[in-house]
Amino acid sequence: MKLADCTATELLALLKSSATTPKEIAQSCVERIRDIDPIVNAWEYFDEAAIEAQLTKIRTYNQDDYPLYGIPVGVKDIYNTFDMPTQMGSPLWHDFTPGNDARLIHYLRRAGALMLGKTVTAEFAVHYQDKTCNPHDLRRSPGTSSSGSAVAVATGMVPVALGSQTAGSISRPASYCGIYGFKPTFGVLPRIGVLKTTDSLDTLGFFARSVADLDLMFEASRVRGENYEFVHQYIDNYVSVPDKIYRIGIVKHPRWDEASPYAKEQFAQWCEKLQDSRLEIEEVTLPTYCDTIHATHQSIYDRSLAYYFKDEYANHELMSPIFYDIIQEGLRITKEQYQEALEKQSRETREFDKWMESFDILITLATADEAPVGLTTPDIPDANLIWTYLGLPIATLPVLRGPNNLPIGVSAVSRKYNDKFLLDFLKYLVSINLLNTIHPITPISILGLSND
Repeated sequence: MKLADCTATELLALLKSSATTPKEIAQSCVERIRDIDPIVNAWEYFDEAAIEAQLTKIRTYNQDDYPLYGIPVGVKDIYNTFDMPTQMGSPLWHDFTPGNDARLIHYLRRAGALMLGKTVTAEFAVHYQDKTCNPHDLRRSPGTSSSGSAVAVATGMVPVALGSQTAGSISRPASYCGIYGFKPTFGVLPRIGVLKTTDSLDTLGFFARSVADLDLMFEASRVRGENYEFVHQYIDNYVSVPDKIYRIGIVKHPRWDEASPYAKEQFAQWCEKLQDSRLEIEEVTLPTYCDTIHATHQSIYDRSLAYYFKDEYANHELMSPIFYDIIQEGLRITKEQYQEALEKQSRETREFDKWMESFDILITLATADEAPVGLTTPDIPDANLIWTYLGLPIATLPVLRGPNNLPIGVSAVSRKYNDKFLLDFLKYLVSINLLNTIHPITPISILGLSND
């Protein structure tokens, strides 16, 4: 097995035993990128000289002091990086170099990680991207907006990569590309130095091919300490409960009827596998106010984009029609309507947290179907923005297959600040063989697709 096929956790074990070096790992990823990125277009910026400069510094580290020692990370091109451009998927920001690192990038470098390059994002991390292809079927969308990061991980070009989610921008690409995605509780990963699209929805996260790597990335990138009251109380001081009985609610969300019959059938069959003495299963109905969350989310989203991108809107000849239309809609939303929507979000978030006292984990479909044909084809509505709106931690699990044998994910959702609890639940599913490490899509498979 090539180093590029390994997970981050596996690579750390190889490094620990001196079976490889950070340079050899980076070179394996670089070779994989050379082989297949011209076909799938996952990378926006990639500079081998910048990689070598980082490796020179990493060679001086003691691995025992750096939990991500030598691990390559793909960076969605909305995170500031002092040594690479941050272009945010827009020609309006072509070649912009911020000259600093986002706080989360700083955390990862401090943990010994190697920033391999910048991955393709949809324009301003919203909807429009026509560049990156789904490696399972090059005609299909990889999901937006964290398109490049998901594809880079799915193909083994990098073991882990950063994304962001304001609606479904981690969960959906993870589902379509057949890998794990993790969006922690709102605010647990620091947003300083990352493109802002909204104040109350933007959440950072990452992609991986194993549950162990999700845990690894979460610990390296999150905030901690007494200055973060709820994080300190529920995450810093979290203690695993041996033999915990998990109360699981199986959810048919408000857009359930739009999911394909095949996806719903596969989901039901997978849920039937949740037969274990530590799993208490119940079908649940969400509170009625969840029926209007899509509309409230859109009001917040559109108004925020209209505010934060007014300068770009003035130069809209370099803006996609999709983004232009969203800003047009946002300009029609009054300040009073926006404030009302924010108050509604705050109220419903508190109410839902109270409602979640009865359940440990909610399970539902991550997407309505397989990835759609066409790189710019709109997605069928799903539940992802509900969990984002409510600020909840979400894991996307690569466990289903559609009628064309393409991936469909399942979402596992927990209560706010129950991130480590959710990761413990995923580890338990691994222990009973309901979750597995995902092997990357091979270059041979992708090259075969490109010749069809």
